[in-house]
Amino acid sequence: MNARRFKALLAESGMDAVVASSLENVSYLSGARIVMQRLIPDRLALLVWPGQGDPAIVVCKGEDVACRDDCRIEDMRAYTEFVTSPIDLLADVVVEKGLANGRLGVESRLLPAAYVDRLRTRLPGATLVDCGDLMDRTRMIKTPEEVDALAGAGRATERAIHGAFELASVGDSEKKVADDITAGVTSAGADVLNFMFLGTGRRSFEWHARPGTTRLRAGHVLHTDVAGNFIGYWSDLARTAFVGNPGPPQLDIYRRLYQTHVETLDAIRPGLHVRELYSVCQTAYRKVGLPFQLAHIGHGLGLGLHEYPMLKPSTDEMLQPGMVLCIEPAYLDPGVAGYHIEDLVLVNEKGREVLTDYASANEAQVIT
Repeated sequence: MNARRFKALLAESGMDAVVASSLENVSYLSGARIVMQRLIPDRLALLVWPGQGDPAIVVCKGEDVACRDDCRIEDMRAYTEFVTSPIDLLADVVVEKGLANGRLGVESRLLPAAYVDRLRTRLPGATLVDCGDLMDRTRMIKTPEEVDALAGAGRATERAIHGAFELASVGDSEKKVADDITAGVTSAGADVLNFMFLGTGRRSFEWHARPGTTRLRAGHVLHTDVAGNFIGYWSDLARTAFVGNPGPPQLDIYRRLYQTHVETLDAIRPGLHVRELYSVCQTAYRKVGLPFQLAHIGHGLGLGLHEYPMLKPSTDEMLQPGMVLCIEPAYLDPGVAGYHIEDLVLVNEKGREVLTDYASANEAQVIT
């Protein structure tokens, strides 16, 4: 957790406290990952962090046992599921901390309206405002420990994809290749596979193709986009492969796409606006003669998949040291194939450090 940054932004915000409710923000502030928040959405975990005073966390009884192993918050309150309302216990904590008439930041994009309404009823003197931007801006600058976690996750996922492609043969099913990637990701330390998209032939044109019984055929393009969860931190990597020896048009498209990737990566530096980086990528496409079809060219990565900043022209943000970004140029050859490359990049004081092995992707792997 970047505690100094969070406390400074909270002090500047005019909020008296932040009430975190999402898996990502509760994990970030507490150090404890309570996965049942995602699996059973009504089993709330809530964290109150005052501008002045000590934070407190509200969790479901039973979750508190495991939560204590990693939790940085000493003040832990447990509610009994189906007996005590987590919102009522949260309100009691807020009152106890002298914040009943305060300005409270809540995750209004993520906390269901019924819970927000209940909190307003219990705390009629409080002013509820959205704290999503504050948390996004806190988490967009990673600590060195977070960078190490993300780099390790990205490299493990990359090795899993590369290894599965080496094991694959013409005639294998998409599912077989996907299962080999999955096994590589989990054996490298992922708690769970967040998603696995893989398609070959015309199905490579589908960004979110579910791997199935389709067989790998010589002359086809294969595209995969894979994400694992490594103790809370995401990996997200995309690679394109050729099944059998690629034809000249396929090689030409891939090499042009890779050139746009390199030019975009090389442009990354602190002080560059997101819209300028988007423009660099757009210009690189134009230079190599590929149509530009992307609403965004990447995103931040951390405890969440699409973290701030999204790399799109409307994002009013400058790149800053400590940002960790996924850069992902892609090209759809309509009705024929999809080409996609995605790598992980750290913005640093000197410019950037690519955390995954983008250089090895200068030639797509060939499956024989």
